[in-house]
Amino acid sequence: MAKLWIGCVAWGLPGGGYFAPEIAKKAGLDGIQLELGSYQWGYPLAQKEVMEGYLEAGKRLNIQYPAIVLNDVMEHEFIHGKSTEHGKIAYDQMELAVETAAAMKVEKIMVPNFLENLITEEIHIEHTKEALEFICKKAEKKGITILTENALPWQRQVELLGEIGCDNLKIHFDTQNFKFNFAMDQCDQLRGLLPYMDNQLHVKDGIGEPGGCLLGEGNTDFFAQMEILRENQFSGWIVIENYYNLLPLRKQGAGGRAMHLLERDIAAIKSCFS
Repeated sequence: MAKLWIGCVAWGLPGGGYFAPEIAKKAGLDGIQLELGSYQWGYPLAQKEVMEGYLEAGKRLNIQYPAIVLNDVMEHEFIHGKSTEHGKIAYDQMELAVETAAAMKVEKIMVPNFLENLITEEIHIEHTKEALEFICKKAEKKGITILTENALPWQRQVELLGEIGCDNLKIHFDTQNFKFNFAMDQCDQLRGLLPYMDNQLHVKDGIGEPGGCLLGEGNTDFFAQMEILRENQFSGWIVIENYYNLLPLRKQGAGGRAMHLLERDIAAIKSCFS
């Protein structure tokens, strides 16, 4: 029987990551995807005291950490190569992430290709292959799986996996990124990528912005995507990446109702698999 866990990204939780384990527990979530943090702020998760705090809270509250996400590579990008100023920061960050994940016994690291790291040219693909191969080889020694989340068409993503040839590289899917970035059909992309996906994915919805609508209220065919997962007996983590702290969704959570919005999204996910 398929087993599902529902999580949320730390940066999307009400409060933007402050007291994340406690907020997740109160909402009834099973876990949190953490982020390493930014170069500007010195990658807070890599600090020993921060790691220990998350591990203690996770154990006490029964909150799991299915992955660490490298959001800062979307600002300090690697699509222009490892010898650029940003590229050097990205490569140092990837190496630090492997050390941090190993210390926390987190088995997955997700590497996103969006914003400044969005792939729009063939040369970007070549530099992405180089970066993913670099982190995969570092992570393999620690028993860590690397997840790539990008908006390339599913056929090109499958080719990318083969070209890199690392057994510890998997696909991390998102229910809005294809539609938002390149107006692709989300259901087509999900059907194509499903056999190559890891056991976790992001769910978010929106119309003119990412994560700006409650699940099912945007234009991404959220419920149709959940039906594809259900029909294929998906087992693993469904991780919410709606942005309850940002406009326009924040307006719906005014007056302290952000937690209520998160609870509504959790209920929407559960309704798809009941």
